[in-house]
Amino acid sequence: MKQLTYICFMQTTREEAARLSETVTRVLDAARRGQARAFDPVRVGVLTVAADRGPLRAGAIAEELDVLPSSVTRHVQALQDAGLVATRTDPADKRASLIEATEAGREQAARFREAGAEVFHGVIADWPAQDVVRLTELLERLIASWAAKGAQEQKANRSGKRFDWSEG
Repeated sequence: MKQLTYICFMQTTREEAARLSETVTRVLDAARRGQARAFDPVRVGVLTVAADRGPLRAGAIAEELDVLPSSVTRHVQALQDAGLVATRTDPADKRASLIEATEAGREQAARFREAGAEVFHGVIADWPAQDVVRLTELLERLIASWAAKGAQEQKANRSGKRFDWSEG
């Protein structure tokens, strides 16, 4: 006798969304654990954005990383001192500077990504390949949905709901 499987497409409940939100937060927390002692995530972010998308203004890097522009400026100076980024005058606006990774900076960004992939591989090495593929597909879908709707939802939710204690 052939068994039929019914897939029910129902709307996600608020409770399911809250559980997913908490789970994603726990994944991010687990991935971050110990990083502060090993490297500065903003500095690494500045370097990788400059390597991947440069030359860019500090404001564009800050927007990409969702950090304050003054934070980017401080990290750019440290990366410049280390020979990993270079700055030059923006030809479109002589008052602004463009930031780009040097060859050494691109090499360091690539090494950082390789190290991260190695750590991640160790975490999921015993997973079946189809689980990894499916999780990747679902996360890519979540990222696309977040890009399409997340900012709108945050803005709508933020109006009148400021958490003054969280502002620096």
